[in-house]
Amino acid sequence: MKVFRKFTHAAILGCALVLATACGGGGDAGGSNQVGLPSAVGLPGADPAGEGSGSSDSCKFLTEEEVAEAIGPNDGGQQDFTFGGCVWTAPTPKDGINEAIFAAVLPKAQYESVAEIGEPLSGFVDGATYAELHGELWFPCRAGDYCGIKVRTASSDGRQETALRLAKVLQGRV
Repeated sequence: MKVFRKFTHAAILGCALVLATACGGGGDAGGSNQVGLPSAVGLPGADPAGEGSGSSDSCKFLTEEEVAEAIGPNDGGQQDFTFGGCVWTAPTPKDGINEAIFAAVLPKAQYESVAEIGEPLSGFVDGATYAELHGELWFPCRAGDYCGIKVRTASSDGRQETALRLAKVLQGRV
């Protein structure tokens, strides 16, 4: 049931994004597009962390080099409509897994519709959670938004540590 709900939310979000793009809706500084739908939160006024090939400001959350420490060479980042931010993907599968790093800063309502909430994670930020199965870490950040890092690797060894390391980088940039 949860999978169906997530799929439905992703389909609705995807259709809304297609509609917004077709109507010429780029995001504005207020966090919504021309049709009034919430958009992923960018980093206004922040010094860009790196230049990804994606068209989203969220691809500046992490540098290609920071991601390469986790998964090796990658595509430089592409906008990810399902997770709500940016995804950096390794060009070659490892043990049948397309390794990737995802990063997002989302308004609370959007976070609640896409996040694998997981278990409380102590020692980082109050309210942080980590879903071991998905390698997904979420924590409250700036003005009620939620920051997320997802680490998809062939091996689960070190996945949580990688998520924490990248979350600290993300936290320092928002």
